[in-house]
Amino acid sequence: MNLSNRISAKTHKKIYRLAMLFALGLFYLLSSAGQADAHAELVQTSPKANAKMEASPSTVELTFNERLDSGGTKLQVLNESSRDIAKGKPESLDGGKTIRIALPKLGEGHYTVSYSVISADGHPVSGAYVFTVGNPAPLPDASQLDPHKQVGHSHNHGSAGLTQQSFLLYATRILYYAGLLAVAGLALWSLRRKVPEVVRETHNRTIGLAGKFALIATLAYVVFGLQDLAQGEPISEWGRILTETTIGKLYLAEVLLALAAPLLPSLGFQARLFWAAVALFIEAWSGHAAAFEPLVYTVGLDFVHLAAASLWGGGLILLLAIWFKERPEAGRFAVVFSKWALISFLALWVTGILSTLAFLPKLDYLFYTPWGDWLIAKAAISVLVAITAFLIRLRLGKGELPRGYLLKIDAGLLAAIVLSVGVLTYQTPLPSNEPLNFHRMGTEMHVTLRVTPNAPGDNEFNLKIWLPESVGEGVPKKVQLRMLPLGKKDMGFIDVPLEAYNDEELDAFPDYKKSTYQATGPFLPFAGQWEMQVRVTDADDNERVVETTYRIY
Repeated sequence: MNLSNRISAKTHKKIYRLAMLFALGLFYLLSSAGQADAHAELVQTSPKANAKMEASPSTVELTFNERLDSGGTKLQVLNESSRDIAKGKPESLDGGKTIRIALPKLGEGHYTVSYSVISADGHPVSGAYVFTVGNPAPLPDASQLDPHKQVGHSHNHGSAGLTQQSFLLYATRILYYAGLLAVAGLALWSLRRKVPEVVRETHNRTIGLAGKFALIATLAYVVFGLQDLAQGEPISEWGRILTETTIGKLYLAEVLLALAAPLLPSLGFQARLFWAAVALFIEAWSGHAAAFEPLVYTVGLDFVHLAAASLWGGGLILLLAIWFKERPEAGRFAVVFSKWALISFLALWVTGILSTLAFLPKLDYLFYTPWGDWLIAKAAISVLVAITAFLIRLRLGKGELPRGYLLKIDAGLLAAIVLSVGVLTYQTPLPSNEPLNFHRMGTEMHVTLRVTPNAPGDNEFNLKIWLPESVGEGVPKKVQLRMLPLGKKDMGFIDVPLEAYNDEELDAFPDYKKSTYQATGPFLPFAGQWEMQVRVTDADDNERVVETTYRIY
């Protein structure tokens, strides 16, 4: 072999060695990059997912299997109203693998931990889970406001529309409410002690007539109310309702007060005020306010709202009565009435707004129910009342008597408000939640999901999957049920922990095998629009996804 050939062989060997070293280095780099691409995974949480705790935790901690990018960390803790109640910003611990955020003292309830982080390789990772503190009661919904269920009857009287029975119930309720406001308002105006004799005589005569009207209206309302509650039951059911249920006891109290109403002209102003206070409290206690927490706040708001309405309504009735009796005295009384009417109007708006905020999770719920429609109508009427009152005050400011037609318009608007309130009391502020029964057929998979009661809080989840027997004998390798609240920025899916069970329902499909799963827990922790996602991986590692969206209230 000549010299040139020997040099060429040595050169080839060096090139071969360099190529091998380069290939080994490249393999190492690629394998290292592959390890870095294993995105961050949540390995530990405190509180644990789906935990039930006796006391409030002071912090929430999430630990991942690798360091996180500190610039992209978001950690929230949502209460049952879907509001973030965590304190401050998340802090980084354990070399960037753990994030922690402080909590205020939590009351009983279901809480949702939502996280959105960026792993060291720049990949976003998000998710959510739920934990429970104490033993929270179910959130108020339409079923809790149903008087039939409150007396132990499950039948529904509202599905047939406006029947003769329901019309009479609405009519007597409106008359009862008119009598209550009239008598209570006239009783409150008894606080005005130094009045001319003609005003005192007119006041006593008016409250006497209003008391008789209230007695007849209350008796009719209670009779038709008991007929509605005990529909289809023997007359003996009336006695049970009156003596063993809260609604019945309130009915008895209303009847006793109504029997005393015609006697008010002969009683002193202290007795009249006592009657008004008790009657308004009973009405506040029997309304929607008694179904919401905190009870003192909601019932207190309703009591003040009723007192303000009574003061305005009773004053307007008295003004009209004096107007027809003696115009100059009506003008003098109108000056006093206009001041208190303005105070009453402001109190009505403030307490009405606060009560609505207490009843509804969000103001857009006003557009979901007839209750909201009637409340909007009532608010519109009250704006007309304000305009009418302004015109009356303009004339009074000039030292002139108010026009008779303005007083009649004001009285007509009062009647319209009483009508709207009479209807409102038989409507529920919250929409009804119905159990979810979702079913979807497909060439590669059938899915059925049932969620009961399908309301915020604890629910039962029942999932059925049918896969073709030609693929792994129709047995899925992995099944996931995931719930995502829509409209919540940076919030991930809540995974429902499914467990297999034996189902005995006869719902087979030819050439398909059924697999059944179930779970119970607060995996729909708050109201809103939710996306349900079912992910199924078959024996050949093919993934099938079914999604649907729906709203719970």
